Amino acid sequence: MKKLIIISLLTATIVSGCARAKQELGLTRRTPDEFAVVKRAPLEIPPDLNQVSALPQPVPGKQRPQEASPEQAAQAAILGSQIPTLEQSSTGESALLQKAGASSAVTNIRNVVDREAVDTAEKNRPVAKRIMNWGNKDDAGAAVIVDAPAEAKRIKQKQAGETPSIEE
Repeated sequence: MKKLIIISLLTATIVSGCARAKQELGLTRRTPDEFAVVKRAPLEIPPDLNQVSALPQPVPGKQRPQEASPEQAAQAAILGSQIPTLEQSSTGESALLQKAGASSAVTNIRNVVDREAVDTAEKNRPVAKRIMNWGNKDDAGAAVIVDAPAEAKRIKQKQAGETPSIEE
């Protein structure tokens, strides 16, 4: 009995020492990655739902009519364009977009947000950095490109003289 207690305490100590013991044993919850979730188009309700014959027969492997092809989705992700859909927006969607002002949206909103973020960051700089100009990227100065042969010639001329001077 004493050996069993010692072995169980030793095992508990070893397992608790592992940083990922809970994850490896599956004792923690894993939330889904929101960026790995596949978007699916919403299901459609046919207008004449009462007629069973109006429903299309499902075909295995056939793409859903309301979804864009993988090529179109990839093109939209890379180029940033809208995925063409088969259906036009409903009157309710059109009214909502019109009331929200979607047609008058700013086209370069990313540039506007970036500019505002830079302005806000500059305003939020600590007072000491603003007064002493610490951490300012502009105070580093522009890089000077040195012409090596001309500089070597200048140094030799200065060394040949009596006392070399820094000013020219």
